[in-house]
Amino acid sequence: MQCALFLSLFVFACALVFGGAHATSGQQKLSRSEEALVQGSKTAILSTGISEEYFQTHFKLLKVVDQPADRRVTWQFSINEHNVVINDSIGYYTEGTKRIDTHSVAKALGQTTEIQRTLSRTRALKILQSCIGNFDNPTVHYGPVNGQAQLVMVAYKRARVESKSEREEERERERENREKQKATAAGTDLIESEEDEGKSPPLILGAVNLQTGKCTKGAAVIAP
Repeated sequence: MQCALFLSLFVFACALVFGGAHATSGQQKLSRSEEALVQGSKTAILSTGISEEYFQTHFKLLKVVDQPADRRVTWQFSINEHNVVINDSIGYYTEGTKRIDTHSVAKALGQTTEIQRTLSRTRALKILQSCIGNFDNPTVHYGPVNGQAQLVMVAYKRARVESKSEREEERERERENREKQKATAAGTDLIESEEDEGKSPPLILGAVNLQTGKCTKGAAVIAP
C-alpha cells in the first residue's frame, strides 16, 4: 500500500437530513442550489456501487458549502463502531452554454461495496500494536486501494534513527563481545542513517483493513 493511501484524509458539527433536505441545526431549509449540490453528490456516491438503501442507512449529510470558489458537500459514513468524514469537492465543465458539475468523491472512494461486518475498534488496535508496536493517532479512512474502496485504521510512530557513529560503536562492541547486540528495544523500529543527527526521523506507518484484519506496514519521510 502506498503512503499516499494512508494519508488520504476524508467534522463539522451541523447535521442535515435527506428527503426533505432540511438542516437539523436551526431547522432551516437548504437553498435550491445547495439542494442541487447535495443531490448531485449523493448520485456520485451511488454511482460508485452502493444502493440507495445502504446510502440512507450509513451516510449522513454534515455540511454543504455553496460559494463561487468553494463548492463542497461533507458526509459522514458510519459502519458499526467506525465513522469517517468524506468531502466531495465540486467543480464543473461546460458543454455549449450548459454547465455540468464534477464530483471528486467518486475518485476519492473508488469502486465501493456494501460493507457490513468489520473488526471492532479494540481488535483493530491490537492488530496495529502487533504490526508496528506502540503508535500514535489511530484514525479510520475510507478510500481506494487498487481501485476498490476499503475501510482501514491507520496509525504511525517515529522510527529511531541510528547515526553512523552509533553504528560503528555498536559494531565494535559486537567484535569485542562476539555476539550480535540488538539494534532496538522491543517494539522499536531502527533505521540506519548516514545523515547527521537532528533531522526528523521517518514515520513507520501501519494500516489495518477493518474487514480482513490484514495489517500493511510501510515507512514515510516527511520533508522539512
